[in-house]
Amino acid sequence: MSFVHLHVHTQYSILDGLSNIKNLFARARELNMPALAITDHGNMYGVKEFLKCAEDKSNKNGKDYIVKPIVGCEVYVSHWDDLSLKDTQHKGYWHLILLAKNYNGYKNLMKIVSTGFIEGFYNKPRVSRKVIEQFHEDLICCSACIQGDVPRHIINGDWEGAREAVEWHKRVFGDDYYLEVQLHRTEVEMGPIDVYENQLKANKGIFELAKEYGIKVVATNDVHFIRKEDGPTHDRLICLTTNAYIDDAKRLRYTQQEYLKSEDEMRALFPDHPEVIDNTLDVMRKIESFTIDRGHVLPKFDLPEEFLAHIDEHLENYKDIIDAGRYDVHKNKETGEETKTYRGDEFCKSVAYLCYLTYQGAQRRYGDTLNEEQQERIHFELMTISRMGFPDYFLIVQDYIALAIRAFPQP
Repeated sequence: MSFVHLHVHTQYSILDGLSNIKNLFARARELNMPALAITDHGNMYGVKEFLKCAEDKSNKNGKDYIVKPIVGCEVYVSHWDDLSLKDTQHKGYWHLILLAKNYNGYKNLMKIVSTGFIEGFYNKPRVSRKVIEQFHEDLICCSACIQGDVPRHIINGDWEGAREAVEWHKRVFGDDYYLEVQLHRTEVEMGPIDVYENQLKANKGIFELAKEYGIKVVATNDVHFIRKEDGPTHDRLICLTTNAYIDDAKRLRYTQQEYLKSEDEMRALFPDHPEVIDNTLDVMRKIESFTIDRGHVLPKFDLPEEFLAHIDEHLENYKDIIDAGRYDVHKNKETGEETKTYRGDEFCKSVAYLCYLTYQGAQRRYGDTLNEEQQERIHFELMTISRMGFPDYFLIVQDYIALAIRAFPQP
C-alpha cells in the first residue's frame, strides 16, 4: 500500500509555505510515495517549476514518473457570488482544494485562479461558487482544512449549512468530490491546542456526512514544510508574515505537525479509518500525465485582401525565404533525431507579406535598385525571422509603429 499527499504548500504560498519544490520531490522519493500534489494558496506560481522537477531525469524511471505530479490549488471561495463586493462586510471566504485531472482541467483551474486575481481580489484572490461551477470540468475537489466550508459549519454546529455545502459540491463534482480529514496534535510549547480539538470535531461530522451521502474521505496533512525538524524555522516565517514577535503569546502559531509525513505516520493518525489513506490512491489514479510546455503563442496578423488577391505570385517571389521556416525542426537531445512539423499555409503567407513590406520599405528608403550589400542584409534578416517562426510578431510590431507614425506625423 502507499499514500499520496494531496494538500501541499510550497514556498510559492508566499510567507506561509517553506517547502522547496526540488526538496519536496526528493523527500517524496525517500518515502516511496507514488505521487505528490501542489496546492498553494490562491495561486499557481510554482506549477512550472513543480512539473519541471517531476520531469527531471533523477525523478524518472524510463518514461514513467517516480513521483507523479498532481497540479492543484487551494482557492479562496467567497461567501458571496458577487465578486464586486469588496468591503469589510463581505470579506469572508472558505478554503477549497482543486486538482487538475488532465490538461483540460489544468486550463480550467487557470481560469478559476485568474478570475480570483482579476475580478475577486480583496485581501485574497477570491473566487465564487458560480465561477467554480462554470469551470469545474475535469477537476477533482477536496473539502480542505478546518477553514473549508464543510468542516467550519460542523465546528460551528451548523449542520444545515454543512449539508448544503456537501450537496452543492456533490452535485457539481459528482464522484470527483472528496471530503478531507486532518489531525494535528501539537507537541510544542504554546502550540495551538484548539486546532486539534476542532479537527476532532470536524472529522467526526465528516465521517457521518460521508456515510450519509456516499462520499469518499481522504486524509491530508496540510503540508507547509518538508521535515518535522523544519517546524521551528517555519514558525519564524509565520512571525515575519504576521509582523509578530516570537515570544508573543497571542500570535498565530502552527502545530508544527504540518510536514510531509510518511505513510506509516499518516496511518497512525487514523487507525480506525484505513480507507482515508487508501482513497488518496483513488485520486491519484484519476490524474493523467500532461505537459504545459509549448511553442510561442502569438496572435495571427490579418493580411489585407489586396495582398491575398495575388498570393500565389508572392509565394513564388519569396519561396527561398518561406522555405527556410516552412518546417519547425525539433532535435531530440538524447537521440539526436530530428523531427519536422509543417507550420502551415497561413505561416507561409505571413512570411510572404513580411517580405513584401520589407522590400517596399527598403525601396522607399534606398531607391528602386538595391545594391548587393543591402540585398544580402535584408535577405539574411528575413531568413532568420522565417526560420525562427516569428513573421506575425514582426507584422504586429510594424502595424502599431505605422499607426503611431500616422497618428503623430513628424513636422
